[in-house]
Amino acid sequence: MNSGDSLCVAALRWLDESGGLNSLRSALVARAARPKPPKVHSNPVYINVMHLRQVSEELAELVVCHPMEAQRVFHHVLHVASVATMLQIKTEVPGDNMEGSDDQCAPGPMTKLPDLGTHMSFYAENKNGKIQLDNTVDLEITVDKMDLNLTLQSLASNFPIDTSLTSESSGILTPAQIYAPLRVCGMSGVQEWMINSVKDLPLQLQEPRLAVVFGRLLSISLPSSYTKWARYVCSHPGCVGTARDLHVRVFVVGRPEADTIHDHPICRVCNSALVEDPSSRELGEKVFVMMDLRPNMKGLGEAHTQFQTIKLVLRDEMKEGLEPGQSLEATVMVSPRNFPQLPSLESILVYPLVPLRPPSSLPPVFRRLVDDRASSPWSLVLTLAYMFAASVTPAGTFHTLKLALLLSLASCSSHKAGLAVLGVGSNTTLLLRLLWWSAHLAPQTVIHSSLDAATASCFKGRDGLTWVQAGSLLRAHGGVCVLGEFSKFKKELRQSVCRALESGRVQVECPTHLRKTASSLTYPLRAAAWACYDPSMARTPTVMDPDDNFLHVPLGDLTKSITDVFGLVVYTETPGGECEKEAENVVTLQTLLEATKHQPSESSHPLLPTDQLSQYLNVVRGVRVKFGANAEKLIRGYYVATRRLRGDCVQGSTVPITAIHTLAQVAASHARLALRTTVEGWDAATAVLLCEEALAAHTGYSLLHVTPAPHLPHNTDLHTLVGRKNDERMANFQRSLEIFIDTHTGDIVSGM
Repeated sequence: MNSGDSLCVAALRWLDESGGLNSLRSALVARAARPKPPKVHSNPVYINVMHLRQVSEELAELVVCHPMEAQRVFHHVLHVASVATMLQIKTEVPGDNMEGSDDQCAPGPMTKLPDLGTHMSFYAENKNGKIQLDNTVDLEITVDKMDLNLTLQSLASNFPIDTSLTSESSGILTPAQIYAPLRVCGMSGVQEWMINSVKDLPLQLQEPRLAVVFGRLLSISLPSSYTKWARYVCSHPGCVGTARDLHVRVFVVGRPEADTIHDHPICRVCNSALVEDPSSRELGEKVFVMMDLRPNMKGLGEAHTQFQTIKLVLRDEMKEGLEPGQSLEATVMVSPRNFPQLPSLESILVYPLVPLRPPSSLPPVFRRLVDDRASSPWSLVLTLAYMFAASVTPAGTFHTLKLALLLSLASCSSHKAGLAVLGVGSNTTLLLRLLWWSAHLAPQTVIHSSLDAATASCFKGRDGLTWVQAGSLLRAHGGVCVLGEFSKFKKELRQSVCRALESGRVQVECPTHLRKTASSLTYPLRAAAWACYDPSMARTPTVMDPDDNFLHVPLGDLTKSITDVFGLVVYTETPGGECEKEAENVVTLQTLLEATKHQPSESSHPLLPTDQLSQYLNVVRGVRVKFGANAEKLIRGYYVATRRLRGDCVQGSTVPITAIHTLAQVAASHARLALRTTVEGWDAATAVLLCEEALAAHTGYSLLHVTPAPHLPHNTDLHTLVGRKNDERMANFQRSLEIFIDTHTGDIVSGM
């Protein structure tokens, strides 16, 4: 057997074992039932290279190194299989061959289509060692393994070229009507097939080959059209080319798009001029994307960061669902271009990166913590917040803000926006240090810079395409975006960020000349936004601006437009300032001790090792939770009661409509941090306490008599802070919350 025959044998075996032949039969049966089927039948060939190697090493190597030749092999086998299948369908559907039937009508009630449940295999082993194809048109076709290619050619030559079999009503497909693109996966494990940088692109490439790229999308072009296929007919009335679909040009990945459209087409039968059938041309859509190729994509957007990007083409169904900032992996066709241009990359299969499975076991430090705090519903999370970021600020300082950051890290997901956190205080230096340090524990970290757009921007490129470039919020897809000092943002930028946080969608900002094409384009927000705000840096106050009852300083735009859109607003200062002075002294003492060490490299071990903390957060984010009845009652009841009592007919309620979503998100994150799969009343009570502390700090009073405590007392024992005494305090608070809800929502309690 020569090389071509062995490749056809391997291709036929792979199609049979992978279910490709059964899929082809099902598609052809559905095509035969349609009143007006399309001229071109698309039948993608899905190949896993690692599995294909078990069938044929030669064919697997051909798919990777010579994909155009491999596509011709699969196309040849699929065409002959489609002809045999269609002939069998014609014999099983006698009504379709009746004279005078209308080929534009659906099959009549007497038509019996083949049973799709019947397994049809073109690769069934017989005792004589041959492959038996099903009988078609009273022909017994036996495919010999030793000479498969000749047998396939013989099978194709047995089909007479006349109107009974090759007219449009017969349903027999010509080779030009079969489109079999390769969809290849299973190449990620081989380093020589990976493209990790621009230097991996070959400049002296002679023919297309396959490779794998993975990274994060930085910008996406608006869709543009291209010709998927075009049909030509012969101008000579007596030529066979007028009766058969012999001249159908289909776009093939790896070839220029111009090859699909002929300039001066000639009939292959009679050499007469061909005329395009304008009603048979089909258009598709394509987009270009710029992809970041760095292997380690954490920290995207940090200052002094350099990375390489490549341009990638995605067509038709592969462009669906793409979002700026999204991580994906693609099998691409690397096609040569004239030197010194780099080869072009076009995807043939795109799939999102599979997230790493969380570890099955907890790190040692956290395993001991979980076992020790098992009897308390609140102690574990409070202990984590107490020990969190102790290298930035000492344990106990900025405790509420650290708890909010932990809850936000637990809420990070690539499917929805995380919990937004805003820290309010005059010491923005320490606040930014906490935000920056904590953000590196997220799956994806973006540090916003004034040189970058915060949302998304639209511009016209040199190539004539209209591009949508992702801003910091979109690039932090599935992670955390640290916006920085929000009080220094311009008014327009603050408004655009607030709109994105409130609606959950990022609006693309377009210049005037591009507003007609991309003015209504939005993308979902899938990141947690962190920021800090210094009230003293707000705009110049006027007589009409209200003073904050807690901080006793003008708030500027912080009153409603900002606090309502951030999920958790944490005030880090108290009216008297005693708590801040004590915390500042502790921070100063720690800084002096660290600076006076003789051997800075031999620093003390952190309370929570960073690697183990990152591993624990990966476990937490993988916990799927559901809400219990008690938690739902507490959250809904508190929301309704506070909306009633904290509102008036003139200014409305001080509690935003989005507060119920924030309460649910905080409660769910608290349950995850405690490794619970059900959100209980304990988690809801913690969410209400944090919300009530923010309202009390902002308005100066609390309906539940809560006193804000941004820092824990320095000289207090741990039993009072995170132990049994704290459990008693939280239990009393939960009982007070239940009484508060029953008192102010008793008239609607039955419907909650």
